Amino acid sequence: MELEEYKKEKYAESHRPPFSVEQQQHPWLVMCDGDVLEKQTFFSVSKNQYYMRRIPELKEKIIRAYADEWLVLESLHSSDCYLWNIISNDKIQLPPLPECKILNCALLSAPPNDPECQDVNPPTFYFCKPGYNEEFHKQDAHSIIETESGGLWTTSRLLCLDPDNDSGRITITPMSNESPNVRKYLDMGRLLNCIIQSCDDDTLLYVHLFFNGKNHRMPYNFLVFQFDFAKERWIETENIGEIAIFISHYTRTGTSCSTRGTNLNKESIYFIEDRHLYVYNLITHSISLSLPCPHVSKKASHMHWLPLPSQKK
Repeated sequence: MELEEYKKEKYAESHRPPFSVEQQQHPWLVMCDGDVLEKQTFFSVSKNQYYMRRIPELKEKIIRAYADEWLVLESLHSSDCYLWNIISNDKIQLPPLPECKILNCALLSAPPNDPECQDVNPPTFYFCKPGYNEEFHKQDAHSIIETESGGLWTTSRLLCLDPDNDSGRITITPMSNESPNVRKYLDMGRLLNCIIQSCDDDTLLYVHLFFNGKNHRMPYNFLVFQFDFAKERWIETENIGEIAIFISHYTRTGTSCSTRGTNLNKESIYFIEDRHLYVYNLITHSISLSLPCPHVSKKASHMHWLPLPSQKK
């Protein structure tokens, strides 16, 4: 596999995101690096250009979740967290995060102006309604669902979460008792999986990534499953049509967008590993490799695909 080289255009540093410069119909790749994450690089995967920024709101902050242009930001040094609108610069303070040894991820169920919006953290569920609660509700996942692998939370079983802010309880309904069948690759030493929603409809996609090579750091193969709601099971597919899937290793989350009218590759999965951008074609099973932002430190580990409302219009 040869490293592809592209001509990148470097822009002057600014305190605002580059979205006013060009609106595009695809997610942006955001890389945060520096000792206190004071530097951000926004990469346009369609135009092959990056934009360097120093945004005060993102300094010393970890991006935990997002919904449209709203980000859930957590302080590096405290339990402080808040919602930040990357377009309007509006902020909504959240209650202090609970003191947990491991905070795996956060889910923003909807934009905060949506009445159904709630911020949720598994596998012990902490959730709150932005702008209403002074502290997070807490619910032990082990008391309401049967987890796998000695109690580890996994995304291989599809669950429906229904938080009730008034009672402080979450109702969890299993949608399927079957996990996607990935047994043919059980000999792989490292894997990653996530569930995303297709941009064209309400189809749920389960993406399973396998690694090989030295230290198991090279993406090797992808499996994609679609959830059949009528049969309540996952069905493997080798055709995703005119869409592209974007996977974030750091947050174990993903998104998708239409490739129509863009320079993006259809039937493809875009994935970042160690600053390298891999593009996997589901039809040909080929992988291309590039280094989109060579100036970003090799130690940078906070990398996210951010979907914005422009891609949904």
